[in-house]
Amino acid sequence: MSSQHLVMKTRKLSSSLGIWKTIFQKTPNASPFLSHEWFTALCQLWKTDPDIMVFWKDDNPVGILPGTVENRMVKFIGDERVTDLIDIMYFPDCKEDIIMTLASKITSEEWHVDLFPLEMNSPIVQHLPNYITDARIEESELSPLLLLPDSWDEYLKNLNGKHRHELRRKMKKIDGLVVREMESQQIDILFRLMAASSKKKKEFLSEEMRAFFTDIVNSFSQKGWLRFHVTFVDSLPIGALLSFRFGDCVYLYNMGFNTDFQHLSPGIISIALDIELAIKEEVRYYDFLRGAERYKFDLGAERRYTKRVRR
Repeated sequence: MSSQHLVMKTRKLSSSLGIWKTIFQKTPNASPFLSHEWFTALCQLWKTDPDIMVFWKDDNPVGILPGTVENRMVKFIGDERVTDLIDIMYFPDCKEDIIMTLASKITSEEWHVDLFPLEMNSPIVQHLPNYITDARIEESELSPLLLLPDSWDEYLKNLNGKHRHELRRKMKKIDGLVVREMESQQIDILFRLMAASSKKKKEFLSEEMRAFFTDIVNSFSQKGWLRFHVTFVDSLPIGALLSFRFGDCVYLYNMGFNTDFQHLSPGIISIALDIELAIKEEVRYYDFLRGAERYKFDLGAERRYTKRVRR
């Protein structure tokens, strides 16, 4: 097993910005979760500067595995608390050679592998087991995805009859709903509503995690990826959604709601209004990311599982 002209070298994340930008612009699976800004914020959360794997062809970078080797285990740079999707980045015409080079290194060094959460069409899922016979693919987590139609009316028509009736009923219960696009510096509204939503989210929002969210919101705002919407009733915020828009997809990353309005289903209402806005923006996919909460399916999402590759 060999791939011509490709070599893999490690490089510190902090010194990889230029290379990262070059490959990020070319890789067909680009998303906010593969950006240098995302991984920089993660590593600031951990206060570390890990090595990443860079693939080179004729002295030119053609791929990046945002991962490292720890105790002979190949792992992504990630944090299960905040990482929903991750993958290798690559020049399309070098995809197969990159996977072959990675597989050759893994087998020659006798490394173990634990790479997740990957989408089904990831090159690692599709091709790595072809070169490593004892690699196995497992289902990781449920990550529901909604394909958006061309209009709100068509969206409602596609819902199950019971769910359509319930959504219409809930939306009619509240008068004076206003959805506002917020600025990155207003992130404290999200924090307040997240902390109010549940004890689990309140405990999740440590000082370090708030700093991580703030870094991401500021960086993604500068990139034009931030989609931070708050739903108000009579000037009171009842729901906040933190999502990211990239290409033809909206990624719903986190949310919080005012429990004083729980009888009005502020979370469902806020997401439904956000879906309506996404349809008007001609977005194709509304990605709920990981989690098997029932409301995602009530709002029309289909079942999708991320994958985990082990050796």
